Amino acid sequence: MVVATGMDEQISWSGISKDLLAILMPVSIWGVIVMASKLEAGWFSFSCSGLIGFFIWLTALAYGEKRFARLTVIGVLMAAILSLASGMVALRG
Repeated sequence: MVVATGMDEQISWSGISKDLLAILMPVSIWGVIVMASKLEAGWFSFSCSGLIGFFIWLTALAYGEKRFARLTVIGVLMAAILSLASGMVALRG
């Protein structure tokens, strides 16, 4: 009998918390940098959040957590956008 995967999946609080962790981990690095210094210094955070996000992505793929890996990539892209915005503010000022 063929059973469709993912059709009977229930969303649980642990699943939601894992999803939020995957997205917010790279973004939180940018937030800490901005809170510790100022918005203009936030562009530098991508060097750290990109590297940490890359290793989280590799670890998630090694454990077979494809959804976590995809959401980590989304988090890294969000951190890149925030870092780019900080860089633009730094160049304007």
